[in-house]
Amino acid sequence: MLRRSRYIIILVTAVGLLLSCGRDRRGVEVAKAGSSSLTAEELAAFLPEGFQSYFGDDALLFVEQWVDEVILAEAAMDLKLESRPEVAERLAEARRMILASAFEQYHILPMMSIDSAEIGAYYHNNTDQFIRENDEVMLYHIMVVDEETRDSVVALIDSVSFDELAERFSIDPMSASLDNAEFLARDQIHPSISRRAFAMTKGEVSGPIETEFGYHFIMLVDFAPKGSIRQFSEVRDGISDYLAEQRFQEIYTEILDSLRNAKQIMIDTNAILRTLKQHEN
Repeated sequence: MLRRSRYIIILVTAVGLLLSCGRDRRGVEVAKAGSSSLTAEELAAFLPEGFQSYFGDDALLFVEQWVDEVILAEAAMDLKLESRPEVAERLAEARRMILASAFEQYHILPMMSIDSAEIGAYYHNNTDQFIRENDEVMLYHIMVVDEETRDSVVALIDSVSFDELAERFSIDPMSASLDNAEFLARDQIHPSISRRAFAMTKGEVSGPIETEFGYHFIMLVDFAPKGSIRQFSEVRDGISDYLAEQRFQEIYTEILDSLRNAKQIMIDTNAILRTLKQHEN
């Protein structure tokens, strides 16, 4: 594997600057490789969702991967490999796919608009789609991984609020937030936890419950029986996504049909079938 050389400068402090909140990321170079450079703004766009607020080995490995790809790409260009027919064809295919995706992103998506009235109307006109098929519970959850922390929670659980305990001790404090709580069926919860949860009364706290992942404390926030209709707040985002997908398909089809009518298109089915048959042989 190619490693750092005098042509490679990894600016770790700049990466830290990028991943800090409230800083101007534009124009800050976080890495250089040969004649190419990677800016903070570009890195923020390249990083997978969830990494943009995280600084650590994984983020640095992502930058290292970019460096390796740049070095290999420049080495390929030095050898003029882009002029090879098969490489040129793949480059053209990649360009075509990128441009098609850009057309969808910058031309079609801005035409989409789903307002709250549409979402509400869909909910009220299709309540049969939102009937629960099983009993479900909504839980606040605290998880700790060692006995010392478990004992600390046990000592405080009767005198300190559940959300405060979660913030102080849980490895996932957001799971004790109403904004993140959701109804779950038995098969969506660890068996050891679900057995306890479905036997609790609303507002009751239980724990510790030991699993292979650690120690758990739960609070039953709410219970919804089988056959009840999900509240609008539970399904609003899903309805919005569904309507947006429907709207996208409508606009996409309309525009694509219009573009097809404006272009001269020929598809030789017989030639395609002959080609496939030749490859089979």
